[in-house]
Amino acid sequence: MASLSSALLLSLLAPSEGLVKLKLNKLGSTARKDLDDNWKLGELSTDWFDRSLKSLEDHLGSHPVEVHNYMDAQYYVDIGIGNPPQMFKVVPDTGSSNLWVPSSQCGIFQLPCDLHTKYDSKKSTDYVKNGTTFSIRYGSGACSGFMSQDSVTVGDIKVNNQLFAEVTKEPGIAFIAAKFDGIMGLGFDSISVTHAPGVFTNMMDQKKVEEPVFAFYLNRTAGGDGELVFGGTDPNHYEGEFTYAPLTQKSYWEFQMDSLSVGGDAYCSGGCKAIADSGTSLLAGPSKVIKELNKKIGATGVLEGQCDNLVDQYGDALIDKVLSQINDKVICQDLGMCGTKGNYLKCLACTKFIDYAEKMLAGNKTRTFIKGEMKKLCHLLPSPAGEATVDCSKLDSMPNVDIVIAGKNFTLTPKQYVLEVSAGGQSECISGFIGLDVPKPNGPLWILGDVFMGAYYTVFDYGKSRVGFATAKA
Repeated sequence: MASLSSALLLSLLAPSEGLVKLKLNKLGSTARKDLDDNWKLGELSTDWFDRSLKSLEDHLGSHPVEVHNYMDAQYYVDIGIGNPPQMFKVVPDTGSSNLWVPSSQCGIFQLPCDLHTKYDSKKSTDYVKNGTTFSIRYGSGACSGFMSQDSVTVGDIKVNNQLFAEVTKEPGIAFIAAKFDGIMGLGFDSISVTHAPGVFTNMMDQKKVEEPVFAFYLNRTAGGDGELVFGGTDPNHYEGEFTYAPLTQKSYWEFQMDSLSVGGDAYCSGGCKAIADSGTSLLAGPSKVIKELNKKIGATGVLEGQCDNLVDQYGDALIDKVLSQINDKVICQDLGMCGTKGNYLKCLACTKFIDYAEKMLAGNKTRTFIKGEMKKLCHLLPSPAGEATVDCSKLDSMPNVDIVIAGKNFTLTPKQYVLEVSAGGQSECISGFIGLDVPKPNGPLWILGDVFMGAYYTVFDYGKSRVGFATAKA
């Protein structure tokens, strides 16, 4: 993957009034969409999943990031690491706190590393060896490696002595299809692996920004890019006053959401925990609640919920067909989970479930035990829940979704919460709501991703421990 030159990066910047403005590049499609649409990529990912499964299982004890899995990430920024800068595409993620990129020390069989730009410490005069072990786990993948120290260039800011991770292993599927190289966490240091200060923490400590705030403008128009501002806000991209919600926890940017309702039906009675999360494109909530919400707005034709739903719905049928010694691909095609009737992620889940069932049946395990083992596999696969679809012709008659934060109502219209996706000359309308069950103590949790942040300009105020929202300009 070719890297941008420093000159090109600087040409994208527009510093004014002490602000540092970075172009937020919008991807044409997400990793999940690419896997669903591109079967060659899917088969490549399946092969990698098989080869990396043992390594992925070994990461189950790693530091967990439970709020998302990057399969739906839509925006990235260009940053430089080292002197001279080596350029990387990274997701600016308020739901995690570490900076990491692939390392030139990846093994020769680490396919995700080969598909992305790799950092080479030998090419930087600012590099300082650290070597502390790094390991982190996401919903559909994991990564591990070691910590290093170098300078990091973000816009026209040079952050000195930044600790970051050189990733040498990336088991699982999440980063095979990803069009970005790594992650730049913008959460609090309290959830940082190895307690390494984040890039924004060092910006503040090194007096690189005038104000301890950063803000996102997500341009939701087709092909439109956004803007990430460090050190303040950009009035060109919002109107009216900000409504601020105090943080309830300094880990993720967590606050109290007063309520969420659709057509008078409440889905967050008495208030709920919520976070503003730049690392996911959707608005996520507890699976059972999202199932009812999608039904209310008229979303149909999808299996809502998590991977566990697949086991509940198909587990016994899979076991019956395995006992009949039917070929795994035939089984999954008959169930509509592979081939033209299914999508890649459901097909992957189905074939892996069959592998597990065959092994367990050979060991005379019970059906209950086998289905329990299948559900354990769910934690190693991307959620095959897919997207809920709506009829594009009915947008004008669909209800608004009202979210109340700090006593103020924030309305999402159907055109704001429905994503229109075009491929092969065909258009499909996707619900912006998806189920995600974050376990206690962090959950249950509502995750206000790009669907919400695209409608409302969002400022993250570190100095006053609050998150603010204002209407984004079109």
